[in-house]
Amino acid sequence: MKKRLLTLLGLFVSPFIFSQILTVNSGSSVSITSGSSVTLGGLEVAPSDTYVISGYNTVSRSAAAAAAGTNSSVSRVYNTSALLSGFTGTLTFSYVEDELNDIVEGDLVLELQADDDSWTTYDGTVDELNNTVSFTFNDPVSFKAITASSADATLTVEDIYPLDSRIFVYPNPTANRIYIQGSNILQTELFDLRGRKLKTTNQKQIDMSEMGIGTFILKVTTESNNIKSFKIIKQ
Repeated sequence: MKKRLLTLLGLFVSPFIFSQILTVNSGSSVSITSGSSVTLGGLEVAPSDTYVISGYNTVSRSAAAAAAGTNSSVSRVYNTSALLSGFTGTLTFSYVEDELNDIVEGDLVLELQADDDSWTTYDGTVDELNNTVSFTFNDPVSFKAITASSADATLTVEDIYPLDSRIFVYPNPTANRIYIQGSNILQTELFDLRGRKLKTTNQKQIDMSEMGIGTFILKVTTESNNIKSFKIIKQ
């Protein structure tokens, strides 16, 4: 069993099952180190790189299913009060059979909600013995809610990101400068792993030559207010 190692500052964990289960106070943070994990009321978060949740933010769990059109999720949804950005690693979603809403376990997929309220489907691994569905994100992902639904009736009703998928960032890793290529880009923001904003620009390049070696998160926002995040490695 891997040892769980966390840095907890200003953290409150609630004992209630269907309510707020985590609060990070303003000016405080929760740091989850690479190779470890933390379970929040049945949602296991295991980052591939050290991941920091900075306050103010809360994580809550609801027994009300999420819905899109005529489709609905299982009766368990995790919500955050502020967007979680730039996560890489594995999310494992636990459920009980009474929450399935007649969904066949083997058909379960993971659903993440973006800042614009749209849902994206991820075809993960279903473990029917332990009642979990999990997915490993190799590219950074941002979300404010997570649930599970049927692959045949997902919460994603249409492909709303045809243009944003054409955003490219290069070179990566970089020693000096990164370039952003794509259409309808409104602005780019660069963050460190503590969530601190380092630079904001509407140009399609960022000079990183004066920054130290490490990992950063680049958030690209388009004119349609869609967001795509990239993990940038500075050598």
